[in-house]
Parts: sequence; structure tokens; C-alpha cells
Amino acid sequence: MADQSNQRGYLFNCDHVYNLDVVEKFFLEMEEKHGLNNISTEKLYFGVNRMAEICEATIPQLQMDFAVFVVHANESRLSINEDDAGIGYAKVYRALLQAT
Repeated sequence: MADQSNQRGYLFNCDHVYNLDVVEKFFLEMEEKHGLNNISTEKLYFGVNRMAEICEATIPQLQMDFAVFVVHANESRLSINEDDAGIGYAKVYRALLQAT
């Protein structure tokens, strides 16, 4: 992990269901408001058909200090961190957890 003066993060979203510019703006505002130094973010949108590639090939190769996975869910709950959840968003969550 990089030192506190240089933090690199990635913002992820599947199928362009949310504008990651809003999240990026939030980080810029937090950086300014709290005197944080050099937070850089990169936005990565991907389609559901590329989810396996993102989890298995892309995420493990990224150098990052933090990640934000933005979902637009219309469900009562997301089971992304349960042991038996091995599909969909759970795979992305686990890949990001391991990478950070």
C-alpha cells in the first residue's frame, strides 16, 4: 500500500448504471476539505459479459490502495460477502477485496 501522501483508487461500475463522475467528485471534495494529499482515481466501467475478465485478469494486475464498486441495486439485499455467494457482484467484490 502506498504511503498516505499518494493514494491510488479505482472506481468500478457494471453496465454504466451509475455515473462515476459523481463518486470521483466526492473524492476531490474530500481531498480539499480534509487536506488529503494526492488521491488519484480512475473510472472503470465494464459490461456484465466482461465480469469474469475483470475479476480474473484486470483487477489482479491493478496497483491500488482502495476501490469503490458502485452498484445500482433494486433488491432487498446484496449477498456479495457471504461464503456461498459465488456469482455476479460477489466475484467482483472478492477480487477487489483481495487486490486491496
